[in-house]
Formats: sequence, C-alpha cells, structure tokens
Amino acid sequence: MAAPVRLDHRLSLVYDLYDECDLAADIGTDHAHLPAALLQRGRCQHMILTDISPDALNNARSEIIRCRLSDRADLRLGDGLAPLRDDECCNMISITGMGGRSIRDILLSGTGKLHGAGLILSAHTDWYLIRQALNEIGYTPDREEPCFHAGRYYLVLRARPGTRKMTERELRLGGPLFMSESPVLLPFLARRREILSVQLSGLVSSTEPDPEKAALLRDDMLYLEQKIHQLQHKEGSM
Repeated sequence: MAAPVRLDHRLSLVYDLYDECDLAADIGTDHAHLPAALLQRGRCQHMILTDISPDALNNARSEIIRCRLSDRADLRLGDGLAPLRDDECCNMISITGMGGRSIRDILLSGTGKLHGAGLILSAHTDWYLIRQALNEIGYTPDREEPCFHAGRYYLVLRARPGTRKMTERELRLGGPLFMSESPVLLPFLARRREILSVQLSGLVSSTEPDPEKAALLRDDMLYLEQKIHQLQHKEGSM
C-alpha cells in the first residue's frame, strides 16, 4: 500500500474546500500532491490532471503511479481548461499555484468548459482580477480563506454559479473573507492594510499624485481597520 500523501498548509486548505464528488479536475497540477490526496482519501473518485509543462506532467504521472492511482487519474498535456472535453462535466475544478492574472485568463478563455463546476482558486497575487473574472462568468465566491505558508500569506477562494455580482469593494477586499474563522484572518487583514498603506505613501509622494485613487485607498484602509477592530472585540469577548 502506498504511503499517504502529505499536504502543506495551503494545499490542505484547498483539500478541505473540495466537495465529495465523482469527477474533478486539477489545472496546472505540477507535482499532483493535491489530486493524489483527493483520490487516496476518497474525496474524489476520478480526477483529470492537466499541465502545460511536459516535465511537470511527468512528475505528476510519477506521483500517481507511486500512489497506485493510475486507474482513477487521467493526465493531459495542455494550457488551462483546454484539455477538458466540451462534453466533460466536472463537479469541481481547482486552479492553484499561479498568479491571479493567469487564473483570470484561464477562467475567461475556458468558460465553456466549466459546466457549473464548483471552483477552487488560489493565487499568489491579484485576487481582484480573479474576483472580477468570476463576476464576468457568473460565479460568486462562497468561501474565501486565508492561510500562512512558507513565510507568506495565501488566499483560497471557492466559487459557485450565482446571480449576485460582487460590489467594487468586495472585488478589491473580499466578501466571504470577513466571515472566515481562520486563525490567521486577523494577521492577514493587518498585512493587507500595511500593503495599502505602502501604496498610499507611494501615491502621495509621486510626482503625479492621483487624488481619486488616494481617497479610495484611504477608504479601503478605514474599512479594514473597522473589520480588524470588530474581530479583535469578538476575540476579546470569547
């Protein structure tokens, strides 16, 4: 029997947000640790693993073979959602380990391959672009969970088809994020506020300041401060 697959903090969070399902796809699978764990533990019965890199797909194949999961995993070479067949209906699709711009482009170019699948998305950067793409394709996040791994913060979003579009503030700062019960939510929000503060300082000292953008940054900083104070009060009263 193959040794159980071990997941880091970020991939463990992605795993936890997966629904139990018959068919799922992991896009940009790389080392295949996530799909191997999903199959090994019975969260998913069958999975499609894709990657644009032949070397990465070979690494994934080695992991699937090591875990003796070849009969339940279909490995395909290709970019984004392109390797999924038009008539293939996945219950869940995960896209992680990329920048927000890349995930945005994958979603917009492959919308016809989604077929209402639940989406789990994790980016290093540009969460605004991901939320904006979700708005465009008719999806709404129902979970936004932060985590801290290898010295940096990550955000994992789960989204489903929905009719409610996110507001501009939700696009920038998040919606379900503020309902998260993650132990790192407070430091995550504090770090986001710090980043906005740095952006504001750079904008104010610029030779071409943008008063409208500066006002928006100040408004977002105030909103985050209010949320941080609410969470601190909640923790103090428990």
